[in-house]
Amino acid sequence: MRKLGGLEALAGLHEAMGGERADLPPDSQEPKAADGPGLLYVSRDKKARKGKEVTLVEGFDPDLHHDLASDLARRLKAHCGVGGGWKDGVVLLQGDHRNRVAEWLTRKGYTIKHKGG
Repeated sequence: MRKLGGLEALAGLHEAMGGERADLPPDSQEPKAADGPGLLYVSRDKKARKGKEVTLVEGFDPDLHHDLASDLARRLKAHCGVGGGWKDGVVLLQGDHRNRVAEWLTRKGYTIKHKGG
């Protein structure tokens, strides 16, 4: 018995056994545009935090995106496994998680820019 190497191999096996060839989803799907702000800034900060690092996600309007930002903060905290919160249009995550947060937000359809060094 041979091991299948992906959806293409599985579709070929199905076709070889007499089944019809199904339309496969395209490999390179563009992420859909996310609701809310078009551009988010991801940065690291440790000023006025007793030397502790935090990851900041900025770009939300507190009046327009309150529910979206609080939900996003909850999901990011769960994804990174850290504490944090949302205050005045900024999502705070404890620790340095810039790359992980940027990748997750990009997959969700947000445009990301890194701030700082």
